[in-house]
This record gives sequence, structure tokens and C-alpha cells, in this order.
Amino acid sequence: MQKLYQLSRYLLPTVFFGYALLANVVVFQAPAGKIAPLDLSVFKGVVTASIDTVYKQSLPHRAAAIGLIGAARYALIGEGRSGVIAGKAGWLFTAEEARATPTDLAATLAHIGEIRATLAKAGVNLVLVPVPAKVDVQAEMAMQPALSAQTAALYARFLAGLHQQGVKVVETRTALLALHQSEPAFFATDTHWTRAGAIAVAQAVAASGQVAIGQNPGTLTEDAAQNFAGDLVSFVTSDAYAASVGLPLETVTPYTAGLTAQDAGLGDLFGPATADVILVGTSYSANPNWSFAEALKLSLRQDVLNFAAVGRGPVQPMREYLASVSFADAPPKVVIWEFPIRFLTDPQLWTAPDNQAGADSAT
Repeated sequence: MQKLYQLSRYLLPTVFFGYALLANVVVFQAPAGKIAPLDLSVFKGVVTASIDTVYKQSLPHRAAAIGLIGAARYALIGEGRSGVIAGKAGWLFTAEEARATPTDLAATLAHIGEIRATLAKAGVNLVLVPVPAKVDVQAEMAMQPALSAQTAALYARFLAGLHQQGVKVVETRTALLALHQSEPAFFATDTHWTRAGAIAVAQAVAASGQVAIGQNPGTLTEDAAQNFAGDLVSFVTSDAYAASVGLPLETVTPYTAGLTAQDAGLGDLFGPATADVILVGTSYSANPNWSFAEALKLSLRQDVLNFAAVGRGPVQPMREYLASVSFADAPPKVVIWEFPIRFLTDPQLWTAPDNQAGADSAT
């Protein structure tokens, strides 16, 4: 035993320095392992910065190490990296919902009022569909009672302000809270609503009386079930280690809504597609996995053209739609604007170039 102990004193340092030597050889043989020429710029930190970049991009086992360290941190102390809030039993919440709540929504309400006026000039009604915070709807899994209450209050303030502005709005929080009594309205490890959550909101839109109900019941055709890693998992660990620390893959079954040709928004073969109802919004609407546009078609019994976009936030897709040929040449009767309230806390939502600061972080 004594000999093994003495051997380990030499073996462990040998293994460590041997790995370090191997890692450096691999790093500087890699295509990315190129350092700036050694000249006077070394005194300005250029070489230092180059070395730092080389190690970040080329160090062997870097990705595996990051994933393993993240998994260990989550397993031991229940925390992830900046950008995520760990909840109960494997539930994750975006840190965007924990940003400071604006004390005044006047500027946002004014911008929305201007968009409503622009649509009204073309004879189009705006119907705003606010999406409440996940940390509010799934409060019991968040273990953040103050934050859940804060986001619920923000939702209520937003609705009140919209009503004061005369904007037509659909109250969705009640429907999602009712749903979550029997099944989750949001995915545990993803920012987005579940298929059932999207259906509940679509049915709330239909029941609101803000959008006329059509005559085409449509048919539902299910696609194959899909397994995916929630978009919040990457703030904790890599997909390879997620399941081992209680963050398994999510499952969703997308579907499409079939309508008769006369209600299918075909329009002129060489002109813009047309429909009475247009959907604009974020990845909650744009990602076909959640089937929100399809749920609206079935609930409203008519075609819905989808102009939502992934990764652009709620504002930029609306601006792009208002500038589009489709709006100019074939304005609809109604524009449904899906708007997650977490974006209200972004101070650059309306001012950032190309709306990048207000980008939808989810896929």
C-alpha cells in the first residue's frame, strides 16, 4: 500500500503534465491554432488575445469538459449558467423573465397604438395576444414566488394599458392557468408552450369574439412525434449529459390543419398569398413544432397566414409585415399579434438596430 501511495505521488503529476503537453501540441497544430506574428503588437496584447482565442476554440475535450462541469454544478447545487433559472424537479426558466420590470409602459403602449393606427388605415383590425410568463403560469415549479407574482402583475398592467389604448386584446393567462391544472402549459426545459398550451390559447382567441369564426372546420393531420432538447438545457449542460442530471428530452407531436381550397389562402398564383387572418409573432408562432398557427386555423375555422419569425422578438416581424408587399397589396381583415410579455422588460425592444436586442432567444 505504501508503495502504491508513493507511486501515485509521481504518477498523477506525470499524467497531468503529459495531458497538458499533448493538449498544447494539438492546439497549435489545429487550423485555428495560429498566433499573431511576434512584433511590437505583443505589447498591445494582440498575441495574448490570439493565444486566448486559440485555447478557447481548439483545446481538446473543451466541449465535453464544459458539459460535464455544467452537469456537475447542476447536480450538486441546482444552478445553471447565466441565462437560466433552475426550478423544481428538472424545470428550467429563462432569466429574461427575471429582468427588472419597467415602471412605465407608456412608450410601449404608444408604439402599439401607432401600429394599430397603421393597420386601421388599411381597414385591418389588430388583435393582440399576450403570452404570460412561464414562471407565472408554472409558478409551483419555479420556486420563485416573488418573481411569479411580479410577472403576473406585469401581465395585468399590460392588459389594462392595452384596454385603455383601445387595442383589442385576448386574455390568455386564464386559459393557460386552467390547463396547467391537468397538464403542463409549457415544456419543463424549453421556453415555449406545449401543444396543449398553444391549443388553449388558440381556443381563447376564438372564444374572445375579436375574430370572426369561419365556416371551414378543417382536418387535423398529425406528423411524427419529435424528441428534442429544450432550448434552456444549453444554459446548464450539453445534450450528452442532460438526461443524467434530470433534464431529459422533450417530446412533441406537431400537426397540420387541412382546409378546403376556397379557404386555403391560395390567392393569385403570381401575387401575394391572401387570407382574412394574418398571424405575426415570435417563435411561439413561427416554430411549426408548437402548431400554434394550425391550432388557430382549426379554432377559427378558416385559413391563417403565418408571418411570425424565429429569433426576431415580437416587434421586428410586425415591422417587416407592415413593410411587405403582402400587406400593401392584400391587407387582411385581422392581424393577430402574439406577444410574450417577457419582452416588455427589454429596454431596447423598440430602439435597437434591426431589433436585435429584443430578439427571441428561443428557437
